[in-house]
Amino acid sequence: MSNPSFLRGGYRIELDKEPNFFTTIIDDESTLDKVRSISGVEGMSKIHGRSFRVQVDPTRMDAAMNEIRSEKVKGVCHHAYHPLNDRTTRYYLTDQLIIKFEAGTPLARKEEIIANHFLRFSKSMGNPDTYLLQVTKDTGKNPIKCCGELQAYTEVSYAEPNLINRFQNHVQPTDELFSQQWHLNAIDDVQLVAGADVDALKAWEVTKGSRDVVVSVIDDGFDLTHPDLSGEGKIVAPKDFIDGDSQPFPEASAGDYHGTPCAGVAIGEENGSGIIGIAPNCAWQPIRFNLAAEDHELWEIFDFASKHSDVISCSWGPVPVFAPLSQLLYDKFTEIATSGGRRGKGAVIMFSAGNYNAPLNAPDNTSFDWFVPMYGLQRTTGPILNGNASHPEVMAIASSTSLNTKAAYSNWGNEISVAAPSNNFHPIDSQIWLPGRGVWTTDNDQTGQDFTPNSRYTGQFGGTSSACPLAAGVAALIISANPKLTGKQVRQILEECTDKIEDINPDPVLGLQKGTYDTEGHSEWFGFGKVNAAKAVKKALDVQVEDNNPDPNQGNKVFTGTLGSDGSEEVFAFMASNDFEVTLEGPSGVDFDLYVRKDLPPTATQYDRRSTDLGPDESISFANAKEGIYYIMVKSYRGAGPFKVEIKSF
Repeated sequence: MSNPSFLRGGYRIELDKEPNFFTTIIDDESTLDKVRSISGVEGMSKIHGRSFRVQVDPTRMDAAMNEIRSEKVKGVCHHAYHPLNDRTTRYYLTDQLIIKFEAGTPLARKEEIIANHFLRFSKSMGNPDTYLLQVTKDTGKNPIKCCGELQAYTEVSYAEPNLINRFQNHVQPTDELFSQQWHLNAIDDVQLVAGADVDALKAWEVTKGSRDVVVSVIDDGFDLTHPDLSGEGKIVAPKDFIDGDSQPFPEASAGDYHGTPCAGVAIGEENGSGIIGIAPNCAWQPIRFNLAAEDHELWEIFDFASKHSDVISCSWGPVPVFAPLSQLLYDKFTEIATSGGRRGKGAVIMFSAGNYNAPLNAPDNTSFDWFVPMYGLQRTTGPILNGNASHPEVMAIASSTSLNTKAAYSNWGNEISVAAPSNNFHPIDSQIWLPGRGVWTTDNDQTGQDFTPNSRYTGQFGGTSSACPLAAGVAALIISANPKLTGKQVRQILEECTDKIEDINPDPVLGLQKGTYDTEGHSEWFGFGKVNAAKAVKKALDVQVEDNNPDPNQGNKVFTGTLGSDGSEEVFAFMASNDFEVTLEGPSGVDFDLYVRKDLPPTATQYDRRSTDLGPDESISFANAKEGIYYIMVKSYRGAGPFKVEIKSF
């Protein structure tokens, strides 16, 4: 019998079953207890959402899975898989798959194909041809096998299992202040050389950013009360994809500690105390998720971010295993980078390269050792692919040190776009000393965990987690200097306006020497060089752009979205300079409510105006409105569906 396989992002992946792990879908506590009591089950852990990983005695695998599927439990379970000859990479299935039909496929034919496999509709994924579907008992096979059959139809562009993606944040956690922020302004000092910074002071002579430019930071939690992360018009369209609300605060029980320092590096406010970010006057959008998400959920997160931001910063990614993007997300990144973003000119998407001194793309790898505290020392014996950072429309950000050398941990490869200053540490053994300073930024004293206990600031941040938002903040400065630029032009400026730092020394783990530049001006360690904010913003002023794609937020403004259930909500922000009227249109049969508040996102109890009439449509007029940022919240009182919000100035 041949090994099973599936397509993911255009890659054909040959599979083998995990001998002692499988996944099950748990809907309630009683089912959880039943699965735990099955003979041979040795342990269970939640992966994400309703999906649990079950560890089982290999001799009891089939019996345990059959018992879950029996009338006694009435559960759903699937084998876990790994690529053939690679036990480090592991794929966990849900009970769903994603299908895209060829354009022009008649609706009746779509219905026929879906019915042939007894698939239940879950949702449309942004266009009429792409759907999230659920396998049922009558399907008679898991999503991998079902996708193989669906792929055989000429009407099907692709069919992929809706996998669970799990990520690591790219930083090495440990246990006033601009003068300490060497990454912004460096001098010759202990473990520091002048020129190791991004030349912030000269960049700020041109611009410190604009509130009209928004950096979306997608991470695990944010202290929105932090004085350097708040202020008038500072926060735009916050979203918590864990709790389903607009309050993405960290939770100590969830281990949230990472988003707050990332945000500070990019957009920390200039307020006379604490730290300052590279783009202090820019706004930001905090988006919280728990660093694990199914394919369709990642699509929704980036779709939401793109509607509200100009730059998207992601300081997380997979460990060094074979992790290609789903075709759904691959296509979404392309769309966002070319025509997405709040200006419709393409948003700049940035991912941290990662902290394993690993190649981003090594199809011929047979042995690579890497370390992360959660797992210890691991070895990947098959191909390595970081699908996030390797996407051609994504900027992969590497780390340089305070000595203008390669950070020993920083991942590398032809896919690296640019480098940005960060700390230094050994990627395998934390007890081995390597020179380099940490980065000063915001910390979580009041909520979540800390890098530096009992302080709202830390000098212990680093990794490519810090390099990525630093580069993202520079991108925001470029857009602030010239808002007519497209996302592709912003990337081009960042890559052209760099410092060509070199490092001729072999790295301390692999002995590689990749710190010089090829004939195209590219280095596998530093990309096109270390970010230089001053060069970049000055270049942005010189670029002449024919504005054939006007800003959709000028004049009347329109926002669209979808509310998923009773109590769900979405928040939008806009700059008002005149009196205005806000109208809400929703689908028939629902009751959506409208809330407006100046300077801060509204809640159901804190707002300036609200309209809570029965039905889907609401309207609020603001006469004698004060100039500034206003936030609009659309909240479902009853029902779900799409909506449109329009703001008309008068």
